[in-house]
Amino acid sequence: MSVARNGETHWRLGYQTLGVVEALGAGVALEVGVRVITTLGHASAGIHRIERVHAVPGHIPDRQALAVILGEETHKGIRKIAPQSQERVLVAGVGLLGLLTVFNLTRRGIKDVTALEPDPTRRELALAFGAASAHAPGSLPHDAYAVGLECSASPDGFADLLSHLRPNGRCCVLSDNNWGTLTLPPAFHIRELSVVASSDGEDYGAYARWLWQHTDPMLERLFTETIRPEELPATFAHLREWPRPVSVVVDWTAP
Repeated sequence: MSVARNGETHWRLGYQTLGVVEALGAGVALEVGVRVITTLGHASAGIHRIERVHAVPGHIPDRQALAVILGEETHKGIRKIAPQSQERVLVAGVGLLGLLTVFNLTRRGIKDVTALEPDPTRRELALAFGAASAHAPGSLPHDAYAVGLECSASPDGFADLLSHLRPNGRCCVLSDNNWGTLTLPPAFHIRELSVVASSDGEDYGAYARWLWQHTDPMLERLFTETIRPEELPATFAHLREWPRPVSVVVDWTAP
């Protein structure tokens, strides 16, 4: 999320916000006190239009509800390349984006999903989320997969992913803010691959309604670390080094 200011671009960090409605405009069909999902970034409060706010049913735990925003954004990328049930799918990088990608694939009928990930703890998480297998880089055959999803944010990870796709394979790049520029390696031309990009979601409300019907305690394992706002600067420094959590929840409610 970016904000233009004096000709420069500044990044407002934070994707998914879960909060409680404190006040309503005239004619808004919600109630004060209802939990909602939206996209405020790091903020203690904010004002949003009703179409950008999605009510959370009472039976859905907070940390499962937090999967709505990036869940739809990863599923939009999946829709773009439309993997079929019989196709082999490779997901490069199983941080937050990659694990939600595995979740969306496997819960919608794609069973042959492989995770490509250097961190053994995250490989174990990918298996728990439904991946059929999980491997470190350098341990997979080339030309083995019909579909790839780039979630590693790494130039090397992206190049490795494309090398494993079979001729005429297709790939969607879900990662952004990468650790370097993604470039097309020789495999892109030799295998005549198709690469598309995907960013924001198309219909967060529709995804939320699907998720409320497919809620899964496994999603809470994406958000196991909680910090206070004043801990953010130190946390960002920590996230540049391994090992690091899949995601961090910032609690703006406590005094």
